[in-house]
Amino acid sequence: MDGVIAPLVIDDKPPMEHSQNMAESGLTVRIDAALAERLRARAEAAGLSVEAYALDILRRDVDPPGVKDAEARWDEAPARVPSGNGFGEDDEAYADELDRICQETLRTGGVPWEKVEARLRTLGKPR
Repeated sequence: MDGVIAPLVIDDKPPMEHSQNMAESGLTVRIDAALAERLRARAEAAGLSVEAYALDILRRDVDPPGVKDAEARWDEAPARVPSGNGFGEDDEAYADELDRICQETLRTGGVPWEKVEARLRTLGKPR
């Protein structure tokens, strides 16, 4: 296996035995060398160890506020549009509807910022 670069081990814990509880022993993540180098460079630029930087990234991704464990994050790839919604799989009809909404917003001026701001300030609170 000449020319193969060993992956970077993010933590130095011994491998978990089947009888061990993952919560007690942690988790070892292995990444390829190219990603490891990018991770090292970003960690260094942030003034953190590779481990601390990787944990920060994982925590921000796994524990975003307002997202339950079984939910997908809002910034992931959008789900496919189910059939029976009026558009089916017709991309052109969907694009036309989006264009119609955008044109209406341009014509009416959309929602005033003051209303948006007021709503954002009360977001999550009972009305």
